[in-house]
Amino acid sequence: MHKRPDEISQLLSQSQGSITLKIIPAIKEEDRLKESKVFMRALFDYVPLEDKATPCQEAGLPFKRGDILQVVSLDDATWWQAKKVGDSNLRAGLIPSKQFQERRLAYRHKMGTLPNSKSPKQTAYDQGCDKEDCDCEGYFNGHYIAGLRRSFRLSRKDRQSPTGEANASDPTEPELLTYEEVTRYQQRPNERPRLVVLIGSLGARINELKQKVIAENPHRYAVAVPHTTRPRKSHEKEGVEYHFVSKQAFEADAQNDKFIEYGEYKDNLYGTSIEAIRSVQAKNKMCLVDVQPEALHTLRTAEFKPYVIFVKPRIHEGRRRRSASSPAAGEHGRLTEEDLQEMRQSAQQIEQEYDHLVDRVLIKEDTASACAELRTILERLEREAFWLPVSWVRN
Repeated sequence: MHKRPDEISQLLSQSQGSITLKIIPAIKEEDRLKESKVFMRALFDYVPLEDKATPCQEAGLPFKRGDILQVVSLDDATWWQAKKVGDSNLRAGLIPSKQFQERRLAYRHKMGTLPNSKSPKQTAYDQGCDKEDCDCEGYFNGHYIAGLRRSFRLSRKDRQSPTGEANASDPTEPELLTYEEVTRYQQRPNERPRLVVLIGSLGARINELKQKVIAENPHRYAVAVPHTTRPRKSHEKEGVEYHFVSKQAFEADAQNDKFIEYGEYKDNLYGTSIEAIRSVQAKNKMCLVDVQPEALHTLRTAEFKPYVIFVKPRIHEGRRRRSASSPAAGEHGRLTEEDLQEMRQSAQQIEQEYDHLVDRVLIKEDTASACAELRTILERLEREAFWLPVSWVRN
C-alpha cells in the first residue's frame, strides 16, 4: 500500500483484532537486469519438510534429482535461494548450499548412515549378442556397419576400465552428489556432433536399436570401429570390420588409457578406442556407442559432450502370469519369473548408481517404437538446446 513506516505504525495502533502482514520485496528494474545466471542441476531429491536444519521449512524449495535450479542468491554460505526452471511458481525458496550439503553427506558417511549406492552385487547389464559364441557379421538390411555386434560377451569382472581395473573407483568412498553447475548449449553448424552413449539394463537389446537407426541413415550416424587382436578373416578389411592389431600393441594402448573399455573373449582382446570415436566425429557424423555404465566417467568430457540414454525394457506385470513356454512372451522370448526379476534388479541398480549421469530414459516397449523414439531424440539433439555442465562449454 506504499506507506511510510510511521504511517503503518499509526494504522496498527488504531487497529483492533488480529492483523496479518504480507511483506513483498520491491523489485527494481536494475534488479531484473542483475538476475542470477547461475544454474544448477540437482543430483539429489530434497524435501524441506523433512530437513530439520532448514531455518524455515515453509520457505524451502522442494526439488527432484535432475531438476534445473536457478540460484538467485549465493550470499549465504549455508542456504541458497533458488527457483526451479520451468516451474510456474516464480517464488524463490531456500535450498542447502553445495558446501553445506557436501558436509552433511560426508558426516553421514563417517557415521555410517549414508547408503552406499556402489553395491557389491554384480548385476549383469545388457550385452551385445544373445549367443555365447557370437562372432557375428555386422550386416543389416544389406549394409555393413562396423561394430554392430561386439565379438566379445563380457561379464563385469571381464570388462576392464581404461585404468586396467574392473572397477577403478574406491567403493568405500561415496560420490557426494549435490549439484552440478550447468548452462544452455546448442550445437553450432560447423561443430562436431555430440557423442551419443547408450547404456542398457538386462533385456534392453540396445545393440539392435543401434543397428536399425544406423542402417536407416549410415551417412548421418555411425559407430566407432573396434580394435581386436584376433586374426583377420579373408573377407574382412582393416578399419572396416575392425582395427586388427597385435596383442603387444593392444596391451600398450590399454596401458596408455586409449580405450574407453576393453575385454577378452576366446583368448582375443577386443576394445573401443577413444581415437575411433574421434575418427567418426571428424567425418561430421554422430557417433553412437553402447558401453557398460562404468565407462561414463571416462566419456564425460568437454571434447565429447556425451548425451547419455538409458534404455530399459518395459516389464508388464501380466508377464508374471504367462507360461515360460508361451509364445506370448514377445521379443524377449521365453522368460521365467527369475529372468524378469533379474531384469528389474539390473534396471534398478543402474538407476541407483548412474541416474545422475543420464540425460534421457528410453523405456523400450518394442523395437519399432523404441527405434522411432531414438530417432526423434537424435534429431532433437542436432537442432535444440540442452543443459550441459559449465565445464564442458567454458574454457
